[in-house]
Amino acid sequence: MNYGETIHICGIDPVVRTSLKSILEKTDYRVRLHDDAGRFFEAVEPEARGCVLAYVDMPDLIGLDFLETAKEHRIELPIIVITGQANVRGAIQVMKEGAYDLLELPLSEEKLVAAVQQAMTRRADFRAYRGRPRLTPGRLSTLTSRENDVLAGLVEGKLNKVIAHELGISARTVETHRSHIMTKMRVKSVADLVRISLGAPRHDPSRMVPPAARQMSVEISDSRR
Repeated sequence: MNYGETIHICGIDPVVRTSLKSILEKTDYRVRLHDDAGRFFEAVEPEARGCVLAYVDMPDLIGLDFLETAKEHRIELPIIVITGQANVRGAIQVMKEGAYDLLELPLSEEKLVAAVQQAMTRRADFRAYRGRPRLTPGRLSTLTSRENDVLAGLVEGKLNKVIAHELGISARTVETHRSHIMTKMRVKSVADLVRISLGAPRHDPSRMVPPAARQMSVEISDSRR
């Protein structure tokens, strides 16, 4: 048992919440369920150790105020947002509001456990990143002027064709610039690109701790759909 570290599950459909609890208890972490945000904030102290799984309904971003309230209460636990249907604009918004990570349902057991374990092991990094500037000058300085234009559009959640129209170039050219940007920024996904651009910690696969030697195909269905 990882004493003192608790995984808090809040604002998620009861059926999904129970499934998450069942899986995460196998990792030896203490798991605590909260029916709603109000009860979570009443129960958790700012200096608590662990992480939070919270639901945000996209595309309307219902539940996003949870992240804002967490900042107001000075909660320093990494918050992993779970959603039934992720989109780029929504992902950018939850990262801007301070989420540590974003996971989309249905979710494999392996991915869930890996995300939680990384949030636990990198909590100190997360706390430090929250107070840092949102740019990485070293890598950003390698981008060309046009690549910076494309990056700005991506961070705002714009589609390739919209960026292309605004810059007067083709969508294929935007895709090429995006590929170059991701190479220079050393990321493999747009989500990681957004994290770096916003100053949030990105995933480092070499530091993930995979679940004990088993490949599970169990998936958690989003009962909200």
